Amino acid sequence: MLMVMISSSEAPVVIALGLVVGVVLSHIDRRGGGGGVPSRVRSAAAAATVGVVGWVLPLALSFSMVGQFRWWPEVLPIAAGVIAVLVVGSGATEPMTADGFVPDLRRRGPLTFSRGAEVAAAAAVAGVLALTVLGAGLISSQDEEGRYASIMIPIGNATASTEFFGWYYGVPVMAATVVLAVVTLSRLHRVARAPRTDTDRAGDDLRRRDRSSAVLRSATAALLLTLGSAWQLVAQGSSLRTSIPLTEAGTIEFGTSLAALGPVLGFSSHCVVGLGLALVIAQLLGRGRSGASAGVGTDPRPVRA
Repeated sequence: MLMVMISSSEAPVVIALGLVVGVVLSHIDRRGGGGGVPSRVRSAAAAATVGVVGWVLPLALSFSMVGQFRWWPEVLPIAAGVIAVLVVGSGATEPMTADGFVPDLRRRGPLTFSRGAEVAAAAAVAGVLALTVLGAGLISSQDEEGRYASIMIPIGNATASTEFFGWYYGVPVMAATVVLAVVTLSRLHRVARAPRTDTDRAGDDLRRRDRSSAVLRSATAALLLTLGSAWQLVAQGSSLRTSIPLTEAGTIEFGTSLAALGPVLGFSSHCVVGLGLALVIAQLLGRGRSGASAGVGTDPRPVRA
């Protein structure tokens, strides 16, 4: 389950990592003239949705044992990401400074105003999540309820098993990821294709780039929280051990094929969740832009056709 990974001793480490990286990222955004969106309230609402619904709520559910051994808590971060993308990607893209629409004959698509690094990061996280679902699903086993939600160690005519990130968890997660990808691309397309009503082309381009950045960061944060949960479930399942006591030769111990990856995935899962929280915190600390305060001309990067 999603927040089984955060024990009382691990939560401060994850939160500290999120705060430090989030503050640094917000500072970089301010120095570089990026990271803003036209509506400060909308940006904060989107970030809060990912943080509360995608992290705090699953944590509370885990402590209260609600939804234990069920798939739906695993998709809460992505569901929060979908809501956040819809919130931050809606509304007016620029202020009305012209009597009508300003002609713009450039070809504009979902990636026109998107920063390449942020697109690559979102795609990479989604790809790693898909590989995790596939790899874990292939080695998962059926539990007593017939769900592929466990990993087993055969011992003669008996078996030992524990909870695992199998198909039971992975298929809903991937279905939710596909929905998030579609919603994200549609919001990016809407931001790019919205009619231009601002005569200041440089300021308009910068605001659209900032809005696209907020959309991508919201989606990436949700994917990172989900990936961290998946890795922790895999790490916990890989630590399964059992033994057969013998009289003369001692004790024979058995483990899973992923035993060596357990500690690495466990540590990495906390780092991944911390990075997801960092994106949320950076968005909460980001400065909104409106009207003439958009920092016109501060971003020299060309818009991709």
